[in-house]
Amino acid sequence: MNEFHLLARRTIRNTAYVAAILAILAAVLPSLSGLFAGLAIGSVVSLYFAVSASKQTEMAADVALRNVKKRPGTMMAFRIMMLLGAFLLVRALEPKIGYVSLPGVVIGLFAYQLVILGGFLYNKLKTS
Repeated sequence: MNEFHLLARRTIRNTAYVAAILAILAAVLPSLSGLFAGLAIGSVVSLYFAVSASKQTEMAADVALRNVKKRPGTMMAFRIMMLLGAFLLVRALEPKIGYVSLPGVVIGLFAYQLVILGGFLYNKLKTS
């Protein structure tokens, strides 16, 4: 397994951990449940983005290295649909669980980028 696959698997696993921790915090801390629920929803969508980006990169590598003909996907349309779905989910959950932080959802959308940045900084500090 090459370095890209290891990085992609580690990123997806750690983003799933972040999403699970945020969901647990939303259930455990009722005073901050709106914020953590928004962060959890955003991080789950971010997890989908991480998987999608990994698959797109693999497809591009196949086309570049092996001359495999793949038809272009509609990944961007699915990403936009996931964003709209997240905001619709927030509106649907508000009557049931109360306030869900919309800025929390937006911040949660950057979870996998922050996981990659954290891993990079961890490796830099470890090797220094």
